[in-house]
Amino acid sequence: MSSIKKVAVLGVGKPTDKDSGHLAFSRIISIEHMLMSSLQASGTLGEAVIPALLEGGFILTIISRPGGRGFTTGAKAVATREVAYDDLTGLTAALCDHDALVEIFNPAATVHQRTIVRAALAASIKHLVTNEFGLDTFHPNITKLPSAQAKVQAQSVLDEELESATASGKAVTLSWTGIFSGVWYDWAIREGKFWVDPATRTVTRFGSGDQKTSISRVALNGQAVVAVLREPERFRNRPAYFASHTVTTNELIALVKETSEDPGKRWNVTDVPDIETFRRDAMRLWNEDTQKGVEDRLHLRAFTMLSIAALFEENNLFGADYRDKQEPGWDEGPEKLRDQIKQLIRDAGE
Repeated sequence: MSSIKKVAVLGVGKPTDKDSGHLAFSRIISIEHMLMSSLQASGTLGEAVIPALLEGGFILTIISRPGGRGFTTGAKAVATREVAYDDLTGLTAALCDHDALVEIFNPAATVHQRTIVRAALAASIKHLVTNEFGLDTFHPNITKLPSAQAKVQAQSVLDEELESATASGKAVTLSWTGIFSGVWYDWAIREGKFWVDPATRTVTRFGSGDQKTSISRVALNGQAVVAVLREPERFRNRPAYFASHTVTTNELIALVKETSEDPGKRWNVTDVPDIETFRRDAMRLWNEDTQKGVEDRLHLRAFTMLSIAALFEENNLFGADYRDKQEPGWDEGPEKLRDQIKQLIRDAGE
């Protein structure tokens, strides 16, 4: 039985207008907001993780930055603290008497990862769920994707701090897990940020459309966090992959046509046929931003396009297909996906 009872959740807040709005480029670009959501929409992620932890019987403390928008848990009250992410003393005090820490902050805050890890070590935290929930930053080819480097660097900092603490002779209790859940398709479809858009009855197909991509219900994120904290030794010091389904765009095209209840309303397919040219254009924009000295890239077109290119790379170069590495028993099967897509189309007002 897990010894983890008290959990601190770092970075929860309602999405800002900037986080929740469409990117101002084109529909092709705006769907990337979903692909980045597990990296940036801490409010959406919190709405999945917090209820799951409460239902799982954990005692929670929510830690947010001073002036943050906080989080409403409904009828169940939880303790809340406001601490700056670069305040080692404050973070250590907030984390004391907790067993685990779950990071779900905006990725811009990964610059404070060293302080956060040092606070977790000083507070004798047993297990850390790192701020992942997106593209596979443990894939060997991830160094070729500049938009993922903040997450890669955060993991390197964690490894360095654990190694340093061990070398100093300190008793290190901290272990970690990085959770990856693919694209959150149900939330994205409702928000009009998925490559299947029932509101406009349009599917955007990047490349051949035959690339397998792992996708999940947004609620799965909370379920995965609970699973990890209930069995931390099973998930100790490694990435863990969870997905509701793994599917191609062409399979989704067939599925939406099959499940649509109004045969008189036609579905349209918008093709972006050359994903490699798309990637090169993204790199050109990225390099231009670098030359301009841009530091905050999260909402810029280059970041958006690079993540799309990684997701739909024809040969799974960045590991968007989780089938060979996902945890057993989490795939929900084709019937569940069909039912979900049908309901999402209906909810969109077919």
